[in-house]
Amino acid sequence: MQSPKTALEPLNRKLIFPFLYSPGERMVHVVATLTDEPGALASLLSALSSKVNLIGTSSYSKGGNRAIFSGFGRILSVNESAQSIRDSTSNLPNVHDCKVWDSKDGLLVDRFHTGFWAGVGEPYLMFPNKGLSETFEAVVRALGSGGEFMLYTQGMDYANVRGPLYKKLMGPHPEARLDELAALVGALGYGKSTASIDPSDMELKLTSQECFECSTPTLCKRTCSFLRGMAVGVFSSIFDKELVGAETRCRQRGHEECVFILTPKDQRPLF
Repeated sequence: MQSPKTALEPLNRKLIFPFLYSPGERMVHVVATLTDEPGALASLLSALSSKVNLIGTSSYSKGGNRAIFSGFGRILSVNESAQSIRDSTSNLPNVHDCKVWDSKDGLLVDRFHTGFWAGVGEPYLMFPNKGLSETFEAVVRALGSGGEFMLYTQGMDYANVRGPLYKKLMGPHPEARLDELAALVGALGYGKSTASIDPSDMELKLTSQECFECSTPTLCKRTCSFLRGMAVGVFSSIFDKELVGAETRCRQRGHEECVFILTPKDQRPLF
């Protein structure tokens, strides 16, 4: 006996595409509630393959033996429409509900999700790197060194609130998992980075090739104060030790990368 239909409800989940712009093309966004069991997703993808060229998809569990599929794609035939795709998809045995939105004047917007989660238990919003960098630049222009100090403390406070989660993720031996931590930083949108500890265990070196604070050329010779504070806050929590930090290289100063050096305030080894 087939399970009763369940209505789709907007959810906050990580987005693959919040929107897609492709002038002159007919595009659709397909969202379906599936039975969360082997083969259900494969059956849906097989049914869609003759109707839509999918260019970005995501799927995740909703709980209660239900899963959500979300996909952006280009319609393959002039005979297909958002309505026809919805009708055929809704008839699949493992699909409990389906909605399909079409593009207008080349623009397709995700009307189902209301934001995204980055795996830290809270909603995020998307903001251009350059826009945030320009905001920080304006703060330092207005407040001078006081602005840099404010950005530093805000970065540290931001990290301190989330520090317990990062400590839990890294486990009891974070020094052995710095590569994973660097990958996590990249996944959160902070760009490619590396982390290493010197042989004396007295210095942690962080390197960022894509620091967002450097997205806008500075007019007031500022450095990456927010990220420096965030690095101090994160690693102080992870190593359960108060650290201090300095930025020894910065793209704002003409270097190819930003380098942050963190050391224990008590001048004892990190662990």
